[in-house]
Amino acid sequence: MKILQLGSGSMGTRRLRDLHQRPGLTVGLFDEREDRRLRAKERFGVAVFSRLEDALAWGPEALVISTPPGTKGDYIRLALERGLHHFIEADIWAYGAAGIERVSREKNLVSAPSASLRYLPVVKALGEQVRSALGQLLSYQLFMATYMPGWHASEGSEYYARHRNTAPAREMIPFELSWLNPIFGDATEVAGRYEKYGALPGDTEDTWSLSMRLQSGGVGQLTITMACPVEYRRGCCFGTGGMITWDIYTGDLTVQTATDQAPRQLNFGAMGSVLEAMYHQEINTFVDATQGRQPWLQSYALSQQSCATVAAAERSHLSGRWEPVDPAREPEHPLPRRS
Repeated sequence: MKILQLGSGSMGTRRLRDLHQRPGLTVGLFDEREDRRLRAKERFGVAVFSRLEDALAWGPEALVISTPPGTKGDYIRLALERGLHHFIEADIWAYGAAGIERVSREKNLVSAPSASLRYLPVVKALGEQVRSALGQLLSYQLFMATYMPGWHASEGSEYYARHRNTAPAREMIPFELSWLNPIFGDATEVAGRYEKYGALPGDTEDTWSLSMRLQSGGVGQLTITMACPVEYRRGCCFGTGGMITWDIYTGDLTVQTATDQAPRQLNFGAMGSVLEAMYHQEINTFVDATQGRQPWLQSYALSQQSCATVAAAERSHLSGRWEPVDPAREPEHPLPRRS
């Protein structure tokens, strides 16, 4: 099977490495940057292409699209038109999920939006514990802090996260919802804000905060900031059966129900020790799905729901009211400002 990798930045290089390790695959790379092509050819020995036309003439059966947020739409349409399976990295936009899924069904294609953290051991365990121990959900919260200037510092202004429209605090909202929604349920209504509170350069908002009313009952809260020098990614949830806390970075999970005399402490591996295995499992599941060996778990409809929740939060910021989640709506491009 021939797979064409589109883009070889940080995530694209990770995908190349994992695909290159799998027997039975022939992997090629399209990247307009000569330095990245040379690096990939030296490291992995893959075929490299500077022009998309030449890469397509090579005859791939599937595309792995690892280009920046907001750039994937044309590649998705190309894959559908040519009857190619495709995988895309997480994005702020879902590019019209209903149409993508309709054509994919008609042509029997695997169209696979990424949901990397659904393959993380602590997230898998959290879902199991929520289903078995939490009872009826009352509320959940997730807080994430990061420091954007530290992300790919050598790439300068070329890096997408240094632009307001694709800033990481905005990008990470649908990334987190892609695994939170399957566990806790979709939002039906959102109150949201995005503001600049820190001292980051430029005019980029550094903090997004969402309060959500959930279809499954209960409420959810999600706050992400990119101006904090300390990394933090923890959550908690409460139900009629008890409570659960988790830490994405340490892999810790704590469960306490009404019948527990003390909290049960579980650990599923620190992020640094399981991260690469997570990505390896994800991209290999995509390959398996194209060969009919197992289903792909993240549909475009699920990704669209995450994007629609972001769109509702941003409308709420502008209106000052709770806004309903319209499943067909995606975030504005560019991000609007509050007058």
